[in-house]
Amino acid sequence: MGLGYTIAPVTDESLWTTGDIAKELGVTTERARQLSHRPDFPVPVQTVRHFRLWRPSDVQEWIARRRPAPDDGT
Repeated sequence: MGLGYTIAPVTDESLWTTGDIAKELGVTTERARQLSHRPDFPVPVQTVRHFRLWRPSDVQEWIARRRPAPDDGT
């Protein structure tokens, strides 16, 4: 008897919490939590109890898309 849903296997060696995301962004954990609720933020790959967990590569890609391009001085 199936459960009615599929859980994608996670193969990353580590997953990030909102605390890890906060460190990466240099913001508070509360601000990271707020950002994680944005519609354009990556979907967590796992939820364990009340902890949402993300692949670091997904979050880093989101950060890269949102950062302004470096000013080339022209």
